[in-house]
Amino acid sequence: MRGENFIFFLASSGFFIGVIFSILHDLDFENFIYATVLITALFYILGLASVTFYVKYIDIKTFSYFNKKEIDEILDIQIHELEKKEDFILESYEFIKQIEEEELQIVKNKR
Repeated sequence: MRGENFIFFLASSGFFIGVIFSILHDLDFENFIYATVLITALFYILGLASVTFYVKYIDIKTFSYFNKKEIDEILDIQIHELEKKEDFILESYEFIKQIEEEELQIVKNKR
């Protein structure tokens, strides 16, 4: 999640929490607006502080990105293994088909 989106999410959450708080405490109009704005501002500041802490203390360069060459090698190995399994299944299918034909011939010959 981008930092801006996190700040906006916390600010909008703070607004709704402020509205709910004001409704539950049955405040008059002036105090309702004051409490809602205050709680929204607190959540906004909390969001700013969180994003600032994250940007300052988390080194983005430490995250490793996908190594395309390594991933391609792994995929090639897996494709090769799948081809082996497919060949084995086809050989097994041919073997089973041959045995069934032999059994069918035996049954026909007995009739």
